[in-house]
Amino acid sequence: MKYISPMHASEVTEIATLFAAELQAEQRREAWARQAAARHAGVCWSGLGPAPYEPRDRDALLNEAKDKLARRQAWLEGAAGGFLSAVVKAQLAARMAHEAAERARAACSRDAMGEAAACASAAEELAAHAHTLLASAQAARNAAVRLAELSRPGD
Repeated sequence: MKYISPMHASEVTEIATLFAAELQAEQRREAWARQAAARHAGVCWSGLGPAPYEPRDRDALLNEAKDKLARRQAWLEGAAGGFLSAVVKAQLAARMAHEAAERARAACSRDAMGEAAACASAAEELAAHAHTLLASAQAARNAAVRLAELSRPGD
């Protein structure tokens, strides 16, 4: 008996999102096929009309969604995907750190003594985001090294 690993909740959500996108794409393909068939209704040269529309079943659409998710995950686990993921995570952490710093500055500007709790809270948040930013920057650097190794011609 083959062991099948359970899916994580995020994978289920991603598959559901991709499946919904496949359903919408299939609906668009069907609508386009109807429009093309209507344009070629009546007198036309033999063989110039569109091929008959053959809808894909739900299993085919679900398999396409799973394939897309697998390709996305494989890319994310690769050097380029790992690098870009780390960079995006660093950008988000930098933005969040900037916002926390702005809140800290604004709290101190209002009343440093009266806003001490708000200042401390914002400073803690700033430190957490700075930690994430540093970790993401290190991950990006490591992924960039992997990219560089992959791009070198064979020795």
